[in-house]
Amino acid sequence: MRVIAFYTFFELKDAIGLKKEIKNFFKNIVTKGNILVGPEGLNGTIAVPELHEQKTINFLKEIGVKENHIKYSNFDSDRFFKKKLKVKIKKEIVTSNFNLSVEDIKKGQFIDPKNWENFISQEDVTIIDTRNEYEFKMGHFKNAINPKIESFREFKNYIDANKDKLKNKKVAIYCTGGIRCEKAGPLMQKLGIDTFQLKGGILKYFEETPAPSWDGECFVFDYRVSVDKNLKPGNNKLCYGCNMPLTKEEVLSPHYKEGFTCPNCYEQLTDKKKRSLTDKREHWKRIS
Repeated sequence: MRVIAFYTFFELKDAIGLKKEIKNFFKNIVTKGNILVGPEGLNGTIAVPELHEQKTINFLKEIGVKENHIKYSNFDSDRFFKKKLKVKIKKEIVTSNFNLSVEDIKKGQFIDPKNWENFISQEDVTIIDTRNEYEFKMGHFKNAINPKIESFREFKNYIDANKDKLKNKKVAIYCTGGIRCEKAGPLMQKLGIDTFQLKGGILKYFEETPAPSWDGECFVFDYRVSVDKNLKPGNNKLCYGCNMPLTKEEVLSPHYKEGFTCPNCYEQLTDKKKRSLTDKREHWKRIS
């Protein structure tokens, strides 16, 4: 099957109608993943049989997804997506609470992946990771600042606290596929910070360059857990107890027990939770 990740910001007046149209299109196609529909656009990651790939791409373009906001990869296991396709209506297609309009978002400044190395090597450029701390721990650009946030909603607090330090600098920001930066960039620009986004995010950078400035792997929001610079499934694991991605060091911890706990959650493991996780492990063994 082919994994198709996509998003586009545009003003959408009839989210309910578009949800029905999407569900109708996929009703006869074996599809897994999630699609979010909202007033500000579309965001989704789905897996479809290769036979239906081009038909799906054509449909996504028809409903407003831009071609340069579509990314592809392969997978060979049902473990990467738990359930069949879900289409949900959300207020925001990436939760931020930044109070930005679609017009604000369209004003972002971008650096193409092939020009990224030259840009971030400039002495007056500061690199900031807009992702969560656990994503940063798994891999990041050399010399990038880690805001140490637990969710994207907290990024605004970080910028508010540091805006005076950043106003006289050029700031390069990045995220997994570009969508979080499309909100973070305009937010920072409204505060007077000269901000530039990595176009297409880390995954596009991996696709188009040898990624010389990247350390580690890149966390992804499916059961691959992470991908390497060649966009192949990485070596990182996921804790089924707390759903946190784990580094190699955490897997070696005495508090790590595969399928049950890790250093982040071992103190919260109850008998009820242990029974639930045992059932989950048996399920994944059956479908692997």
